Amino acid sequence: MITIGKLALAAILVTLSSSAVDAQSDVDALMQTSRDWARAAATGDLEAIVAFWADDAVVYAPDRAPIEGKAAIREYVAESLKIPGFTITWEPQSGYVASAGDLGYLLETNRVTLTGENGQLVSLPGKAITVWRKGSDGKWKCVADTWNSAPSEVPPGKQP
Repeated sequence: MITIGKLALAAILVTLSSSAVDAQSDVDALMQTSRDWARAAATGDLEAIVAFWADDAVVYAPDRAPIEGKAAIREYVAESLKIPGFTITWEPQSGYVASAGDLGYLLETNRVTLTGENGQLVSLPGKAITVWRKGSDGKWKCVADTWNSAPSEVPPGKQP
């Protein structure tokens, strides 16, 4: 015979397991958004790249003042794309989405390549943290983006 206690326990277990699944699916969706952004960056399409930032986003690039708002970020990206040999790639390593499902962050590795002073391509490994907000349309937008260099002897994705 099923008692009310057993039904309550079953309901709690279903709720907990579906919350864990939902949380993981939110993290998976956020990580996929970052991968889609990386693919857009590989195309060099300025507007496709900038579309992943929120209008009120801020970028904390190394050795620069904060770059605030989409218009300033667009200018920064446009200048970056003009650097000879410039490319950027990245891969999310892990992430977290708040229980409300509207905010999250990713820990990522990246690699910037550009032409060095001697005319040879230089590849610089890095690590990044991006903070994301989900809009009412269900799409994730980056609201804060920061990165710095990673030790070159550590393979991408293996930073401590």
